[in-house]
Amino acid sequence: GETARKRITPRRRPAAVLAPQLAAGPVHHAHMLLIFVQSGALEGGAAQCSALRGGAAAGLVSSPAAQHAFRPPGRSAVRLQEWAARPAWESADMPTYDYRNQTFPVILAGMRRCREDRGAIPALLEQLVERDFFSYFPVNLITPCMYFPSGDAGCEMATCEIRAARERDIPPAVIARDREEYNFLIDGWVSKDMPSDFTEYFDLRESASRNTGYNGQRVWRFIHTNLCFQKRLQQEEMGWKRDFNRLVSGMHAVVDCEIIEDIGHTEEGRCEYRRRLRDEPGSILNLYYAYMLTLSAIREVSKGPSFESCAYLGDASIPPLMRALTSDDLLASDSVQSAAASLRAHASSPDFAVWKLRLRTRHLKLIMGCVECNVCKVHGTVLVIGLASTLQVLLGDDGSRDATQPAEERPDPLKLDRVSLGSLVATAAKLSRACATVERFREFDGEDLSQAYFGAPRPHADPS
Repeated sequence: GETARKRITPRRRPAAVLAPQLAAGPVHHAHMLLIFVQSGALEGGAAQCSALRGGAAAGLVSSPAAQHAFRPPGRSAVRLQEWAARPAWESADMPTYDYRNQTFPVILAGMRRCREDRGAIPALLEQLVERDFFSYFPVNLITPCMYFPSGDAGCEMATCEIRAARERDIPPAVIARDREEYNFLIDGWVSKDMPSDFTEYFDLRESASRNTGYNGQRVWRFIHTNLCFQKRLQQEEMGWKRDFNRLVSGMHAVVDCEIIEDIGHTEEGRCEYRRRLRDEPGSILNLYYAYMLTLSAIREVSKGPSFESCAYLGDASIPPLMRALTSDDLLASDSVQSAAASLRAHASSPDFAVWKLRLRTRHLKLIMGCVECNVCKVHGTVLVIGLASTLQVLLGDDGSRDATQPAEERPDPLKLDRVSLGSLVATAAKLSRACATVERFREFDGEDLSQAYFGAPRPHADPS
């Protein structure tokens, strides 16, 4: 519960007790003293701690033995100060994903079709995510951040908190199903948080994503500069790398849309819309790209052998909704399906390395441990699993997913567990809402909504 989620703070030790022992000991004790002093794990008078930092610690660092101990193997000339240098990604420019190549007109055509013919899809998705099957998700909120040092207290704002579902409110069939479906591929697309003493269930109907005020810029910077591909992106055969980057950009755009939707049609909302979406190269186009891929994946799931036999935990209202969704004309349209076809075409490149995509979707899930806003962590987890499931369905586990193959001759990536299928539909609903938010803010902002507009690049916003 709330107590379990609080971060555990190491016990502080008196400086007067530890410092003399460490200073007088062998050189590896110097490491410990420096760590204790610099991290604040030693407690004592201000003067004593200051003396440690400027006296004993400084002496230890400058000693030849300590200098030798701090040198990494093979780099004898490295100075201690260099160890404290921040990684380059912390200050690197944020990449953009506005790729004007052969795929651009394909996505543009699909975007126009989605805007002109939304049909019944948004309403069907909203009805589905009101069902238990697509709304309860297990998430472990106390997973550590393994990518960079993070704060001890997390987000202190009340807006960041999210209430876990009470155990008596969670349908027993949901828990039973999730406990049975614990098998996964070690190098698969993603793994869910397993039911445990540290994992709680969250009902997305009761815990909507919102503008919490949390600043997740550092997490996003790591994602965009480390997990997204950076090399050889301009080469024609690297389309699969650009596709992944577009998908992550679309995920980011969903979060931006949820924030500005909560802000509302105010001057602040207008400014945030321009900064986050309108003037961010490729952001809106990539949002629609991600939407088209999830819709294609949902339609593809309907071709699987288990689609008709799925009982959805006994909820008889779900199968008719799923059949209506998967048979909608928009899902079957060439304009929407061309996005998935382009993804598969890029995956047929001799340079395609599916393991690099799977590795990155797994890391996207793990980096949710660095998100210190609990609302953001829960919704981000669902988004990542949904997009990873999209890639699994469209590409298969080995990247050779071919819709023209007979079902009995190909692996069955269409057989998703409840959390994966639930996340896929919930993510499609998030993307649908985000697209609707973009259209409302476009109108509110007085933008040119003509077809000609979409083919022209936008300048960056005026910082003022």
